[in-house]
Amino acid sequence: MKKKLPLIIASFLFAVIIWISVVLGNSFIYKIEVPLKIFISDKDIAVKSDLPSAIILNLNAQGWRLLSILLSKDVTFRSVLPVKESSYKLQLAGSTSDNPWLNSEVKVVDISPAFVQIELDKKISKKVKVNPLATVDFRKGFGLARQLNVFPDSVTVMGARTLLRSINEVNTKELFVEDASSPFIEQIEIEHSPGIEVSPSQVKIFGDVQKIVDREIQNIPIKIINNPLNKTILLVPDKISLSVRGGINFLGRISGNDFQVLLDYNDIIADTLGSITPTVMPPKYVHLLYLAPERIKYIIKKY
Repeated sequence: MKKKLPLIIASFLFAVIIWISVVLGNSFIYKIEVPLKIFISDKDIAVKSDLPSAIILNLNAQGWRLLSILLSKDVTFRSVLPVKESSYKLQLAGSTSDNPWLNSEVKVVDISPAFVQIELDKKISKKVKVNPLATVDFRKGFGLARQLNVFPDSVTVMGARTLLRSINEVNTKELFVEDASSPFIEQIEIEHSPGIEVSPSQVKIFGDVQKIVDREIQNIPIKIINNPLNKTILLVPDKISLSVRGGINFLGRISGNDFQVLLDYNDIIADTLGSITPTVMPPKYVHLLYLAPERIKYIIKKY
């Protein structure tokens, strides 16, 4: 029996192949959804109407031919439109000749929708800002040391003038990063509406992930602004300490000279408590936690 097993398996596989060949040699009617692409003969004209992104075809063909269509990655329904009018009611059945894959071996039984309404407009282009969409899940104790950066930070959009009028920025597709504990760079596609072309179609998102730490910086002098020349103001105390938070690489490079601590003379004059909270301007990407002392006393001397 063991000696006959390879022969039995081979016979079975041969029978399966024969059966598949016979079945795929028959004709079938199959429903398939394919992307719709409208091509305009004039490069300075674009479609402004809202078109379906895909259409449904009922095809009648031999199984082998249908299988090759299903396995193809580049199947689209094309329609080449000559620019003679600004508005068209396009019968899609008339565009089958624009699609070489719909040859004599494939019969189109039905197309849904049967027609599309096409409105044309002048084609323009402009540069717009890229807005990165990202969800980052950080490892405990880590975070973004600064905002996400995009390279390039702007792209060129092209399309009908009417469509581009209200577009001032574009979003990337959503990026998901898990367990982030170090800087990352990810390439991501630009999200855009049908009928709009984007160049480049992909950008890179850079996230500066660092360990987030706290640091105390002491003896930062307080500066008085808008002070009249004939006024001397004594501050008690005249220096403060700050507790700040940020990426470990940033906090390791800063000093008290990178901070501005300000008291406005006009706020002092308007004060009724005898003490005032200064305004702290930390360096970029550094977050203030608290200041000590929180309120500063003052004495105004006149001359």
